[in-house]
This record gives sequence, structure tokens and C-alpha cells, in this order.
Amino acid sequence: MTARGKNNHSDWVLGGFMLLLCAGLTVLQYRWTGEIANAELIRLRGNLDEQARALARSFDTELSDGCDQLLPHREDFGKPFQEADLAARFQAWQAGNPRHIFSRIAFVAPADNDLQFSLLDPAAGKFVPTNWPADWAALRRNLSDKLKSGGSPAFHDERGLMMEIPIFSGGQPGGGPPRTGDFHWLILELDAAYAREVWLPELVAKYLNPDGRPVNEARVRPLGDSATVLYSSQTNAPAAGAPEVTLRFNAPGRTENNSRGPFLGGPFGQFQGGRWLLEAWHRPGVLESVVAASRHRNLAVAGALNALILATGIALVRHTRRSRHFAETQMNFVANVSHELRTPLTVIRGAAHNLKRGIVHEPGQIGQYSGLILQHTEQLSSMVEQLLELAGGKKNRAALALQPVALNQILADAIAAAKDDTQAAACTVEPTIPATLPAVSGDAAALRRVFQNLLTNAAKHAGSGGWIGVTAAAVQAADGLAVEVRVADRGPGIPEGEQAEIFKPFVRGALAEEKQIRGSGLGLSVVLEIVKLHHGSVSVTSKPGHGAVFSVRLPASLGPPK
Repeated sequence: MTARGKNNHSDWVLGGFMLLLCAGLTVLQYRWTGEIANAELIRLRGNLDEQARALARSFDTELSDGCDQLLPHREDFGKPFQEADLAARFQAWQAGNPRHIFSRIAFVAPADNDLQFSLLDPAAGKFVPTNWPADWAALRRNLSDKLKSGGSPAFHDERGLMMEIPIFSGGQPGGGPPRTGDFHWLILELDAAYAREVWLPELVAKYLNPDGRPVNEARVRPLGDSATVLYSSQTNAPAAGAPEVTLRFNAPGRTENNSRGPFLGGPFGQFQGGRWLLEAWHRPGVLESVVAASRHRNLAVAGALNALILATGIALVRHTRRSRHFAETQMNFVANVSHELRTPLTVIRGAAHNLKRGIVHEPGQIGQYSGLILQHTEQLSSMVEQLLELAGGKKNRAALALQPVALNQILADAIAAAKDDTQAAACTVEPTIPATLPAVSGDAAALRRVFQNLLTNAAKHAGSGGWIGVTAAAVQAADGLAVEVRVADRGPGIPEGEQAEIFKPFVRGALAEEKQIRGSGLGLSVVLEIVKLHHGSVSVTSKPGHGAVFSVRLPASLGPPK
């Protein structure tokens, strides 16, 4: 296997390894994202209980804070407590509380073995004596029984909206245990409409669906009344029948370290377990869809990363191949140039040695040796000029003196300059050049080098055909009138895979290397550079075994040739 074949094989091995690596990473990432998705599903399901408890705590905290701010402070214990005190506390609480969680607030005081009922007017900020509401009849009976008998069971509101809060109003003048008549009552009724339409929906959105996705559903019912639904985030019941989380809340009393301890310890004890049931569950299929979307998103990101890794690997392999090819080309160039320099230098040195030592002394031999020295010196000069032209064309594009020139004469000079090469290859040059050919804008010496290189190249590589044709004609191009020159041969042709490469510096065809045809691989690259400087184009058409045609198209000049 050749060195190039070994390099190509190693490139394919490296590319295959990177492809397998990316495929393996994709499979692993698919499994990892699946495990992550399952873990996320378990986490979302496990979080529901914690989220529901956070919702209940938030509701109870806000409710308890509202109740606390309406009740007297510890230092007010034993002092007479009137309606005006409650009204003032309500106004202070309402000024700093964004929620109006109570629909009705009432103050009940014993008077002549009866109950005096006053309802808070929020607009006026005071309690107004009025008749008992019809829907509070059960509460009135409960309080009346307490007033008459000295005690009765705490009032139980089946809806869980009303709170009966006894307030100690002063006690006996000489001290002693409080009597029933020493208590007044504060009645608080939660606003069911506000809780259903504003308060509970906000808490559900904040705690059960914090990401803005409707993942969880909730329902609130009074404790012991399963038929009544105070709030529901959807119209349907849980798909599985029973909710996944059920807990009690709506417990306004807080007994630990409470600033209202003497007032709240007993009365709020009845609410510690909560009066409402919070039921929460996952929406059917939503968790799975959220997790699936997350998995697909992770897979897409992983796939994009793998594609980027693969693309980077492919680019690295291609860059490596190009660098290796360029290095090989440079090494071949050095070898070819060394060979091209060694051959004429050897001939020149041998001829000069013979002349110096007097080995050659007859006039005819001296002339022959002088001719050899001159021929090979011109060969060396030609190679140096090609290198300089290539470097100059790349570095100094303003060096050419463009002016109208007669292409007929340039082609004739090029054919004459390449005569030694064409005759050495036993090729017949057949020019077909019209006398009325338009002038072109260019540098005569540079253009002569273009066509001389093409003729020399045809003689070296296609000399076996024995014929080289040179034709020129005016053509109409897209940007105006142009002149097209074709140099054709009947040689072995150029393989299609090499046609795009032969204009690159240092590149030589496989056939030239196989037959060891002398050359440096610079001739066609010099042609391309010079033609581009003349705003023209050069191309090749060839079929193996049917010769090659090099076409040079140059824009015509409007002025007469000089």
C-alpha cells in the first residue's frame, strides 16, 4: 500500500471511529434523557403534597393575620372593649391589607338577657345596630343558649365561613373568674365569592402550578359536606376517582407564642384542624406530556451537540487531509524542481568542464557545447521566471501594464518561443488565427507566457498525439465582446477528477508522475494567475483518450493595438 493509500485508510478509520463515537453518545444520551425524564416525573408527582401544604399554610397564615389584627392585644386584657375599638382596628387592617377576605363583620354584646347585634359598615368605618341576618339564625340561637345557660357547644358552620370569637370585656369588679355576661362576641364571615374567584385561584397558580403550566388541579370542599364545592380549578373530578392529596386547612387559630394568647387559646382551639378540605391531583396526561416535551428538547440539544461534534470531526479530517496533501505536494514540488535544476546544471557543468580542460577544442564541438550550455541556461531561466511570475501574480496584482495589444502577434510569438519544445516532442503546431482578430487589453509579455506555457504543456504531456491546434475567435460574452483562444491536442487526455486540480500550484497529474515527465507543476497555475489579472477566464475540457482543449477567454479592447 502506498503512503497516500495508508493516509486515506487512516482518515477513513478516524472518520469511522468518530461516527461510532457520536452514535454511541446519541444512544447513551437517549437513555440518560429517559432516566432524567422518569426522575422528573417522580419528582413532579412527589412535589404535589408539599405544594398543597404550602398552599394551605399560606391561606391559614393570611387568615390568621387578619384575625389577629382585629382582636385586642395582650396588654388590653381586662379592659372594657367596645365596638369603636373593633372599628378602629378594622380600618387599620383594611388600610394595609390588599385582600378583603371578610364579607361581613359583626359585634354581639349581651344586653338585658338578650343579644345586641351590630354590623360593621366598611364605608363608614363603624358598627351599626341592625337586625340579625336570616342566614345567621343558627348562630343567634347558639349565642342565646350560651347567654342563658352559661355555656354551650361552640358554633359550627357547615360551610366553614363563619367564625365566632369570644372577647373578654373586663370581668368582675373585684376580680374572680369571668362570667358569661363578661364576654362579647366578634363574628367574622369569609367572603366565599372572593375566595372562589380571586384568593384560591391565585394560590393554586402560585403553589400548584408555579411554572405557568396547568399541571395540577385543586378542589375545596367544607369539612363534612362532600356535596358542596367551594372552589374547583376545573369542572371535572379527578380522572382516577380519588384525589392524590387531601388535607385540612382554613384554621385561623395559632396557639404557639401568639400575642393574643389569653383571647385565642380557647376560642380558636376549635379551628386548629381546619374547616375545609383541599383536594389536589395531577391533570391526566399533562405530566407525561411535560416530561416528554422536556425529553425531546434534551434529545434535540444532545443531537445538535453530537452533530456539531461530528461536523467538527469531519472538518478536522478534511483539514488534515488537505494539510497532508499540501505537504506532499510541496515535497513533490521540491523533488521536481530539484530534478529540473539538477539535469541542466549537470549538462552545463559537464560542458564547461570539457571546454575548460581543452577536451573539446575543435570549432564545431565548441559550438555544440556552447549551444548545450545556452539551451539549458534558458531552461533554468524559464523555470525561475515561472516561479517569479507565480509569486508576483499573487503578491502584486498592479504590476501589469494593461494596454490594447494585438493577440495575433502574441500568439505568433508564443508559438515561436515554444518551438524547441514542440519540435522535441515531434508535434506539429497548426494555428488558425483570423487576421481581423480584435485587440485585447493586456500585457503582451505576460500573455505570451500564458500561451507559451499552454503550448509547452501540450508538447510535454500530449506529444504522443503529434498535433497541437491553436485557434482564436471573437465571441460575444455576457459582459461584452471577448476573444477566445483554444489550445487543443490529441494526447491521452486528462481524467475528470484531475481537471479541477491541475490549475493549483505544484499539482501534477498522475500520468505525468507515472511517466516521469519533467515539470514543476507551476505552468498552469501561472496561466490562471495571469488570465485572472486580465479579467479573463481559463478552462479545460477533456476525455481520457481523446485529448484536451484549454480555452482562454479575454475581454476585447475598444482601442487599437499598440
